[in-house]
Amino acid sequence: MSKETGEKRVKKIVRSIKKISSLPTVFSRVNELLNDPTSCAADFVKVISQDQALTARLLRLANSAFYGFPSRIDTVTRAIIIIGFRQFRDLVLATSVLDVFRGVGEDNSFSIEAFWRHSLACGVASRVLTIYKREENPERYFVAGLLHDIGRLVLLESCPEQYREVFMITKEENRLMYEVEGDVFGFTHAEVGKELLSLWRLPPSLEDAVGFHHDPRGGDSSSSYEDVVHIANILVHASGLGSSGDHFVPPLNQEAWERIGLKKSILELALEKIYKQFEEAVAFLLVDKQKG
Repeated sequence: MSKETGEKRVKKIVRSIKKISSLPTVFSRVNELLNDPTSCAADFVKVISQDQALTARLLRLANSAFYGFPSRIDTVTRAIIIIGFRQFRDLVLATSVLDVFRGVGEDNSFSIEAFWRHSLACGVASRVLTIYKREENPERYFVAGLLHDIGRLVLLESCPEQYREVFMITKEENRLMYEVEGDVFGFTHAEVGKELLSLWRLPPSLEDAVGFHHDPRGGDSSSSYEDVVHIANILVHASGLGSSGDHFVPPLNQEAWERIGLKKSILELALEKIYKQFEEAVAFLLVDKQKG
């Protein structure tokens, strides 16, 4: 399959599932407000309050181990002011994505619960590593980690028979799924995920983090996202937090580890934080999703 044919098929597959072609209105409206210099916290609250489930999830998040604020946050207004407008927007995006994919990928050959636990753990790990790096807006990295494997659900929904073949070959030949995807489809879930984020008009940094999380390139403005999500994905696989379908840990890109500039000595404490925040994240994001 030529590159051009592969790219065209990726676009066709992503656009074939109508229910994922756009993000919920609430996120779009929040994003518009963020880009409006005349908006204020009250405008955000007005939009968020229209979705009671989203409001409850965001308040649980604000009071979770993610932030560890000393006093209870009982209003969305206070949560927005303390967390920050841009960070709050990215958290709305994270919860919106879960709603968009409700029911997608539910198949007997694939544990959707294990998939979301893996994805959520990768988001948490990305956020924790980013805090150690002292990067701005760790929530953007959380979203990047959460979405890194989203292309798998798109492929499973649009090409279920071919993806069952991917599962079978992966297990029988003890190979990594993205390598088998390349053989079966001519492209991987990472490329599909990148195209989906492009369709949603999300920032290029998120697109690249998803598109290159198995093989971070380095050397451009998006490399930090690619590197962090790559490392986070490996840590989560090694820790056994959920499963995206692979049966062993993907190989580490040593250059990516060197670029993020963290010492190995932080890993033990980082993993403790990841485990704690992961359980909190499951409570405020996945429990509602599973009930739905």
